[in-house]
Amino acid sequence: MHIGRKPVKAINIEDKISSKQKGYITESRVAELITLGSRGQLTCYTPDSDDDGIDIIVNLKGEFRTIYVQVKSRFKLNKNKRFVQNVGLKTFKSHPSFYIIFMHFNPDDLEVDTVWLIPSEEFEKLAYFKSEGKSYKSFYRFNANPKSEIDRWAQFKVDKAFLGEELLRICSGY
Repeated sequence: MHIGRKPVKAINIEDKISSKQKGYITESRVAELITLGSRGQLTCYTPDSDDDGIDIIVNLKGEFRTIYVQVKSRFKLNKNKRFVQNVGLKTFKSHPSFYIIFMHFNPDDLEVDTVWLIPSEEFEKLAYFKSEGKSYKSFYRFNANPKSEIDRWAQFKVDKAFLGEELLRICSGY
């Protein structure tokens, strides 16, 4: 333990940690935020496979009120300081109980910077759709400015401390 020492600048995570590791880290962090933020009233489960694009199953403890979550994360913003993420049609199907969480993880301080919680039906309406081309399959594109409050996605931003509380409100509402 080095009391009083400043942390050394983080290594370039993009070069050292695989995309599979990054996915696991962010999915685990989301489950942690949901459980702690709901004061244990929500339980999180991970499916054995994510063939359907479901990374976390969230259930209201003691009830059968379940929502399904796909987690998409970035450790680095693009050159314009925007969070850009494609969501393939193979792993996306709009449904009232399906939500997408986009999360920007800051590798410098190892903290979650920005979280967007988006109902899949709203995502399907607002995201840019790109039809299949010669070198890619069809996808929806999420393109957001994490610092803006007037961005089309700003209404879906949730403070990380309130993610569990917001999902608890959603689960309790039906």
